[in-house]
Amino acid sequence: MSLKIKNSRIILSNFSKISSNCSKRFYSSDESPYPTSKSKSGSTSTSGSKSSDKLTIPRQKTLHDIYKMYSKKEPISVITAHDYITGKFANDSDKIDIVLIGDSLSMVTMGYPNTLEMEFEEFYYSSKYILRGIDSKFVIIDLPFGYFENSLSKCIETSLKLMKLGKVNSIKLEGSFEYKDEIKRLIDIGIPVTGHIGLKPQRFNSLGGFKVQGKDTYSALKIYEEALFLQELGISLLVLECVPDKIAQYITDKLSIPTIGIGAGNGTSGQVLVQGDLLGMMNGKNAKFVKRYSNFYESGVNAINLYGEEVKFGKFPINGEQSYPIKDEEFENFIKLADKL
Repeated sequence: MSLKIKNSRIILSNFSKISSNCSKRFYSSDESPYPTSKSKSGSTSTSGSKSSDKLTIPRQKTLHDIYKMYSKKEPISVITAHDYITGKFANDSDKIDIVLIGDSLSMVTMGYPNTLEMEFEEFYYSSKYILRGIDSKFVIIDLPFGYFENSLSKCIETSLKLMKLGKVNSIKLEGSFEYKDEIKRLIDIGIPVTGHIGLKPQRFNSLGGFKVQGKDTYSALKIYEEALFLQELGISLLVLECVPDKIAQYITDKLSIPTIGIGAGNGTSGQVLVQGDLLGMMNGKNAKFVKRYSNFYESGVNAINLYGEEVKFGKFPINGEQSYPIKDEEFENFIKLADKL
């Protein structure tokens, strides 16, 4: 019996030594399991800087961060993303605060003429791809048309499925009075809601197209009443789309929550644009409120044309530059054997 105990102690002692060595091997302070680069000081850093040798994990912005900006009257910058790479573009820009996964991706990436025809599964999987590129921004996601209107339970089911994608901070819903119960329930179960009034793209049929809203006294008053109602319900943020700038400014001044404008002038708490529009990814005329900061479409077509031309004239690829060599001896042996086949 004593021999068994002695053997057990030896085994445990050896196991402890092995565990200790493994810990030193894989988790020592001077060796990271992640790719590293040397800083100028010679110390190892995951960012290549002099900061520290600890792995820095980006912290995702929260609603608290957005409200801190709002309290300081710091303009809030919002941009949409519609796939992994545009998610990365937005995430890697230190001037962007919020990424909106909008149903506009149905038009930008899927070629639909509006936001109504997209199926939920298409939107869901597109959102998964976008979120893989985001780790530091506050994320708002749309409730797509046809997947929340018909019942309270459907609205909650769709919202929970989108929230469980991870990294999603708020659900955006177009509408106001007619969705009182849905909005209240979402807030009650702990889901921050972003409202959307003014031009509601999901209702472009009943609106007679994509048109500016609130251009007369009573339609502007209705938008203001919607804003007050939504704030009273407890929404966290409010999108004002295609509303006259003076009306948007007035509403913003009267509310105690951040407003995000698109085609609503510079008096709102923040601005949002579709990334494809501001980068010039689509060939065609943009809405009046869009400012194009680049021309990806033209640059892309020109680059592809240049590639095609170089292929046709034998200029691409260049051996030695865009190819892989083989040693002369190996190639000669290959020829001798290949010629015998």
